[in-house]
Amino acid sequence: MEVIPAMIDIAALRKKLGMSAVELAAAIDVTPGFISQVENGKSGVSTDTAAKLARALGCTIDELLGEKKEETPCR
Repeated sequence: MEVIPAMIDIAALRKKLGMSAVELAAAIDVTPGFISQVENGKSGVSTDTAAKLARALGCTIDELLGEKKEETPCR
């Protein structure tokens, strides 16, 4: 299983969308504690979880990784 360590500021994006960590965790079937670890850079995510995060946040994995240079990443 590949682990993806670095992503854009997921917490800021989640908050911009009006989503709590608990709601995001439920949407991708992980614990709120895991969301906190990812947002604080203490844990990476698998490619499967990255795909779930992207869907839940309305963007692509490339955008989550900061590889697609858009003025407004995701939604």
